[in-house]
This record gives sequence, structure tokens and C-alpha cells, in this order.
Amino acid sequence: MSDAIFDENPSPIDKHVLNYLELLGAALRNYRKNHPTAGCRSTERYAELKLSPYFSKGVTRKTLWAAEMGKPTVSMGVYAASIQEMGLWPEIINAVGSSKADDIRYVEIVINELRKKEQLKQQERIKSLNEKFFTYIG
Repeated sequence: MSDAIFDENPSPIDKHVLNYLELLGAALRNYRKNHPTAGCRSTERYAELKLSPYFSKGVTRKTLWAAEMGKPTVSMGVYAASIQEMGLWPEIINAVGSSKADDIRYVEIVINELRKKEQLKQQERIKSLNEKFFTYIG
């Protein structure tokens, strides 16, 4: 018999890590099922369109299902990508951080850098499309 906490079977009313994982999974599932884009509401399409871009090998619907069940075997990356899609990182950082101005400034710097990188990627995609289009026409 294992003494591992993740192998326990807690009462649903216990403040147990497995119960919290199940609640997190339920929140992820609820978000997916009520996604603003109707085409992203199935497990397969959400995993493919919303979570797979975060990983080089993608995310399967089976992995998404496990995350939505709150399974502790799911990688933190899947939970992190889901939280990113939900736009919850600032609130989570605020809740677990010291809420000092320095923390807020750090989050702001990171977000600004990510925006810059996304703008550069977008410019590269537009340039690539223009090159393909004009090469094809010419």
C-alpha cells in the first residue's frame, strides 16, 4: 500500500490537494464548454486549436480530458497553457505573490515583452505571406 498523497481517496469535503485539482479541472472544463468560439468547445478541437500550439508535439483530447478530471499525472504545462487561455495568470500571480508594486511591475514587463514578440511574429507571417503571394503572381 502506498503512502503517497496522490494515491489517497479523500472525502469530497476535505481540503485535500486532489479535491482542489478536481475543482481546477472542473473550471477548465466549464471554460472550454462555454468558450466564446463554438468551434472550440469539443475536447478534440480545444486541444488542437487552443492547447497544442503551446507544445511541439501537441495535446490530445485524452490529455485534456485528464486535466479536466484533475488528474495529478497531467503535466503542469497543460494546466499552465489552459490558465493562459483563460487569461488568469495575473490574478494567480497576484493571489500567490506578495502583491508588491515590484511584482506587478515584473508581470507588466513580461506581458509587454510577450506582446513585442507576438508583434514581431505577426510581421514575419505577413512578410512571408506577401513574399509567397507576389512570387506566385509574378
